[in-house]
Amino acid sequence: MERATVVLVDATQYGADPEVARVIDRHFPVVRVSAKDDLASVYAAHDRVICCFEFDFPDISSLSLLSEAKQEFPSVPVLMFTQHHSEALAVWALRSRVWDYFVKPVQSDSVLEALSRLEKLVGNPKDRSERATIIKSQPLPDDARFKKHRCEDKIVESAVAFIEQHLSEKLMQTDIAALCGSNSYQLSRAFKRVHGITFQEYIVRRRIDKATELLQNNSASVIDVCWAVGFHDASHFTRMFQRHMGMTPSQYRHKCRTTREEAASSPQLSLYQSLEL
Repeated sequence: MERATVVLVDATQYGADPEVARVIDRHFPVVRVSAKDDLASVYAAHDRVICCFEFDFPDISSLSLLSEAKQEFPSVPVLMFTQHHSEALAVWALRSRVWDYFVKPVQSDSVLEALSRLEKLVGNPKDRSERATIIKSQPLPDDARFKKHRCEDKIVESAVAFIEQHLSEKLMQTDIAALCGSNSYQLSRAFKRVHGITFQEYIVRRRIDKATELLQNNSASVIDVCWAVGFHDASHFTRMFQRHMGMTPSQYRHKCRTTREEAASSPQLSLYQSLEL
């Protein structure tokens, strides 16, 4: 018998996590649909169907889609994947007859085990249509009414705090994501939304900003500054600094020194000129 078809519904706000589809794709035929697609036509085109809804930050409209689909097709089993998690959301999902509830990043073994169990249960669509299953609609959790960005904000806040404390060290995106309870994909997306730049771009900018502060101290050499802000190659540091500041570190230091000297001499010059007058 052919494997059951998994209908993967993208109900995310900022794009699906590719790892979810990758895990399922290895073992099951997958049909990807968006929240706007007609699930009825997809269900009708396949004999044995399992539906997976993927969320990042569930809101009223996206959760309503799952609820309505379950009401209309009560015998089609549903799995739910979400980035934002709360007890209220999990309780709502289970009361809405979601077969299983997964918080991203997913554990592939757990997902495949759930799909395999469901595959044994799903039968012919004609059999499903004859079953009278009554499912009571559940009120949406209060979490869906909150700001959808709050989890991403916390991830970015934690990552930024770690970066500030370890700017001189080697910073790996995957390691920092794990420390923040996220993954590399989610961390990069969160930084893009919050700061308008990628995670790696943010680190470079912070290192250059810190370098501009340290270069104003004449007792620190350019090499010292290079290492202090996490660049372990002087030529790379110079290239990146020039790309962001429009001048080399040495030129920047000279400019700062000149500006200070001019500022220091300006009051004396003005006094001298006033006495001349």
